[in-house]
Amino acid sequence: MSLQRLIFTPLQGIRDNFFTLSMAILLYYGWLQRDDNYLTAESGAGYILGIVGGSVMIVLLLYPLSKRVALLTRLLPSRYWFGIHMFFGSIGPVMVLFHSNFHLGSINSSVALICMLLVAASGLIGRYIYTHIHHGLYGSRITLKELKQETENNHTELVDLYAKDEKLNNFLTKMEQKALQPYTGLMTSLLHVIYLGINAPRLKRKIIRFMKKSYAENSDNKTMADSKIVARSVNRYTLALRKTAAFRVYERIFSLWHILHLPLFFMMIITAVIHIFAVHLY
Repeated sequence: MSLQRLIFTPLQGIRDNFFTLSMAILLYYGWLQRDDNYLTAESGAGYILGIVGGSVMIVLLLYPLSKRVALLTRLLPSRYWFGIHMFFGSIGPVMVLFHSNFHLGSINSSVALICMLLVAASGLIGRYIYTHIHHGLYGSRITLKELKQETENNHTELVDLYAKDEKLNNFLTKMEQKALQPYTGLMTSLLHVIYLGINAPRLKRKIIRFMKKSYAENSDNKTMADSKIVARSVNRYTLALRKTAAFRVYERIFSLWHILHLPLFFMMIITAVIHIFAVHLY
């Protein structure tokens, strides 16, 4: 891992968590004040929040456009457009919620608000999935080759340390086969992830029992530090296996998420435009 990733990844995590917490507090405060009529959608600050929030949601289109329009990537690298997309995708819905004062109004405004909330919820789900197939929220895409290499390294370390027993090696091999076999379907891959999650503690217990038996046979009086070492080795190994198996699941879910998210987004835009025209014409 590079020095830059070691330094900036934790800082990005702190920043993202602080931003999420701030948004949650702001939304909770707005919800508590929703019946006090401090804001109204028809005029003043509430009206301005609706205009700005709606405009911000339109700007979200620039990120997918940046993948197809070279001029945009010349102006800003794609990762910056992505950052703008994530930021505006968070503050836009918050502004619109304050614009509506957390209430449903007419039919057209209610439909527009519900569509926006669906898109926002879809974006949060997509963000969660995205972080499991990339190095963090703004890092490069993870490759299956990286994950396989991590698994091989941890397997080698584990075998060199403790796995001298044939049954134990067969158990390790079976777990690796579940994690590394080619993708055959979403449900099958998901079952493999569940299998690995269930068998990880079993593997740890098997290896620790084998280790204690080996020490007893050799009359070797070693301390509990050995148990901690083997526990860390097994944890690294099983985590690498689960990450490899889960990677295929997240990749497939992310591709399905894209199919759903884009129509929801355009539905939101259409309903928002209808809402704006309805408000100003009638």
